[in-house]
Amino acid sequence: RIVDKTKIEQAFQVLKAGSSSMDSNWNRRFRENMELLRSGDILKVAEVVRNLTRIDRRKKLSAGEKKMLLNARQVLISEIILVCDLPEKTAVKLVEDSI
Repeated sequence: RIVDKTKIEQAFQVLKAGSSSMDSNWNRRFRENMELLRSGDILKVAEVVRNLTRIDRRKKLSAGEKKMLLNARQVLISEIILVCDLPEKTAVKLVEDSI
């Protein structure tokens, strides 16, 4: 199901919030993030996008984490496009500006 506008607003708050405490070992971090994504909760997807984007800005992600970030971003952006009726470029910019 598509989330409602309130959840999207909450997702933007998650994107703006501080990063979660994450394991420095990429393998454990990958498993933790996979669990968050499997929950299907858009707020947890936003948390994964935020955390992995910030790590990627500091140092390069592993190939698996990079793919995970791309998939999570696509899920988040798709929800924003559908709920807010925005063009893809606008949704991408909103996400990037929020992190």
